[in-house]
Amino acid sequence: MQADVVDQAPLVLEELTRGQVLDWCTRAAKNHQLVFDHIDRYGEVSAQRLFKRVFVEQVTRLSRLGHLPLGYTTWEQT
Repeated sequence: MQADVVDQAPLVLEELTRGQVLDWCTRAAKNHQLVFDHIDRYGEVSAQRLFKRVFVEQVTRLSRLGHLPLGYTTWEQT
């Protein structure tokens, strides 16, 4: 139940600690869907502030090209 309350609470960028911002960026680097989810909920400007403008631009540009898997992938080939 506690997680549901946290998920519904709006994200206020100014209230995030440096560690929380780094955690968001690390998770977004592993799963680019977080960027799109953030854009859908808070807008592109907010996503650019949280994840850095260049990263958001790269993710959106590459997704339009169809070369960006939106899930986590390892560098190692199987």
